Amino acid sequence: MAHNELILTDVTKRFGGLTAVDALSFKVESGQIYGIIGPNGAGKTTVFNCITGIYKSEEGSVLWRGEEIRGKTPYQIVDRGIVRTFQTIRLFGQMSVAENIMSGRHIKSKQSWWHGIIPTPGKKRDELENWQKVEEQLEFFKLSEFAATPVGSLPYGIQRRVEIARAMAVEPTLLILDEPAAGLNDNETLELLETIFKIRDKGVTVLLIEHDMDMVMEVTDYLTVINFGKKIAEGTPEEIQKNPAVIEAYLGSEDDDDE
Repeated sequence: MAHNELILTDVTKRFGGLTAVDALSFKVESGQIYGIIGPNGAGKTTVFNCITGIYKSEEGSVLWRGEEIRGKTPYQIVDRGIVRTFQTIRLFGQMSVAENIMSGRHIKSKQSWWHGIIPTPGKKRDELENWQKVEEQLEFFKLSEFAATPVGSLPYGIQRRVEIARAMAVEPTLLILDEPAAGLNDNETLELLETIFKIRDKGVTVLLIEHDMDMVMEVTDYLTVINFGKKIAEGTPEEIQKNPAVIEAYLGSEDDDDE
């Protein structure tokens, strides 16, 4: 039975005199693919930054499985199973695909600093386990043929897959994707859509921001729409497509046209 894993209540984030997120509340159930949409500048990425500890909201609550995580550091939040990607790909260009994915395993490593000086059987077991997890992600994301290739030499679409594979290497419970289809062609977007379904089928809850409305309506179970930091609507994709407030936020009103 599904239950609410992530609950935001009246989250407010200000930058000086600008309110980027204004008393925003929503609930994400376990196993959902949940979307946050809205026009450019609506505050969507700021919401993600408040969830993942990059920003601390001035007001409100961010509950993860009943625990208040507002104010915790990004690494503390990752340690609780919440992992994200960013709008702009952030990979190590000179490192191989496999090494980039391995970089996501650092928080799972059982090694201490001194294992780099004194190798032990435990260190070898830990490294073997981590590389096995990397191999699993290489296979899952169809990246095995690029394992030894420097990631900076690969096309953008493959780099995006590597970024998501690195996030999945952390074995998240909640995967947060910030515009994962940005810069992808139609075939790559279709492949991404199928991948998100496969990630959900592995028991991972997915929370995403996306501007490709066709993809959003196809992949999400439930949506929250924000504009100028405020929630203006929520519902299923079918309900959102028919909502007058959402249509006005994206297309503008007749009054706007008259002006």
